[in-house]
Amino acid sequence: MIMKGKKGLIVGVANNKSIAYGIAKSCSQQGAELVFTYLNESLEKRVRPIAEEFGSKYIYELDVSNPEHIERLVKNIEKDVGNIDFFVHAVAFAPKESLDGRFIDTSKSAFEIAMNVSVFSLIELCKALEPVMNEGASILTLSYLGGVKYVPHYNVMGVAK
Repeated sequence: MIMKGKKGLIVGVANNKSIAYGIAKSCSQQGAELVFTYLNESLEKRVRPIAEEFGSKYIYELDVSNPEHIERLVKNIEKDVGNIDFFVHAVAFAPKESLDGRFIDTSKSAFEIAMNVSVFSLIELCKALEPVMNEGASILTLSYLGGVKYVPHYNVMGVAK
């Protein structure tokens, strides 16, 4: 039980097949208390049962592109959990149209969305979470093979990862 007594935030669990789910499962099996987020109501229906599977009472709405959501998340963590010992950032998104065709045809808007959600959200969340992170807390973010090697239909996400 290497993580017994540790509390962590998992951002980006989409379903029980996602990498974030595997990370959450491992952390839970090792004794960690987990906090989960979901993007919207339809994803809440998938994330809530996962959080409950791991015994978590802490499930908050979070659109990483919405500063008010980030601020509210931090306040909820502070109120409900206190401080956290680790943060897992498993968030990635790009508009569907930016995943097909030629990379050089990616629109500026699609590029900005992909970078904001998949990359800048890590920086923004780290800054916002700093006051509720214990000294020596860990931050984990995920990458993907498409960030270093060509993967068909990954296009703008390769740059984001």
